[in-house]
Amino acid sequence: MKMIARMVLMVSLFAAAVPVSALAENDSPARVARAFYDLYLELKPRGIPEVAVRARFEPLITPELLSKLAEAQVVEKKHFIATKNQEPPLFQGDPFSSLFEGATSYKLGQCVIEGARSYCDVDLTYAEQGGEAATTWTDKLILVKRVGGWKVDDISFGATWDFGQHGTLRAMLGDVIRAGTE
Repeated sequence: MKMIARMVLMVSLFAAAVPVSALAENDSPARVARAFYDLYLELKPRGIPEVAVRARFEPLITPELLSKLAEAQVVEKKHFIATKNQEPPLFQGDPFSSLFEGATSYKLGQCVIEGARSYCDVDLTYAEQGGEAATTWTDKLILVKRVGGWKVDDISFGATWDFGQHGTLRAMLGDVIRAGTE
């Protein structure tokens, strides 16, 4: 009976969206990944996230990643001022997925824990309403275990098409920061 109750609890945890405020110190990488992507779909960030958007993600991502996002935003603002808005931003599109347009849905795959790191495969889909066939791809969410629980530390982009985001979120932010300081 105890085993059945535990299985029912596990199924209900995986089926329900997890509000950020409900995350506790012992949360699994899968719950944090779900909370991250639920918030991502709600906010649909474009370009380097502004302060208010970063604040919403703050409980879910590492201070180091938050710092990189903040630094990239400062560089973007300086670029905007220096070019008098006559040039495009250093980064355009969705910062948290391989596709410029972003995702319209996700399905969390397997999360593998290796010590204090976890790697979660995330199947993402972009589908226009009434549009053509959907685009699907798999990105890998990289989490680290910290005091206070699991936090998103990076995203490995899984684009298989030419104009998709390649590499990692941290590398992309580093490129923006370098481009804006040259």
